[in-house]
Parts: sequence; structure tokens; C-alpha cells
Amino acid sequence: MEPTVKLDVRGLEHPEPLERSVEVLKNMQRNDLFKLVIHRMPQPLLMIADRHGIGYLVCEKETDEWHIWFSKEKGVLNSTLCGGMDVQ
Repeated sequence: MEPTVKLDVRGLEHPEPLERSVEVLKNMQRNDLFKLVIHRMPQPLLMIADRHGIGYLVCEKETDEWHIWFSKEKGVLNSTLCGGMDVQ
């Protein structure tokens, strides 16, 4: 499944990854699928998603690479999106 929005924030300095990601979350429509590629586990972003009823799936590719999928339709988030990566 292809994401509606893909954002790669690896290597950006704090707080830019969070700011860019929150902006996408704010503008998500019901059927959007947002894929974030980031260099660390973004705990504050996951808490924000929880507060706004946005589901997420965390896939760990390597120690410094995470692929996180977000959707308002939680039924679309399943381990096949991780494509063989470790599901957190």
C-alpha cells in the first residue's frame, strides 16, 4: 500500500522533525495514510497522535531508522506495511 503522504526527516535538527510531522498530522483526512521516516523513536509525536485519535504502526529498520505509519482508519495499519522490518 502506498502512503498518501511520505515525509523523510532523518538528520534534521530538533524540533524540525516534530514540527513537520505535526503539520502533516493536523492536515490528515480520514482516508490518508502518512508514512514518516525518522532517525529516532518520536515518543512526543506518538503521544500527540494518540491524543488526536490517529493510529500508528512503528517499524524499526535499523537502530537509526524508523518507518512509522499513521492513519485515522486504524484497520489499515497492519504488519504488512513494515515489509519484513521489526514491528514495535
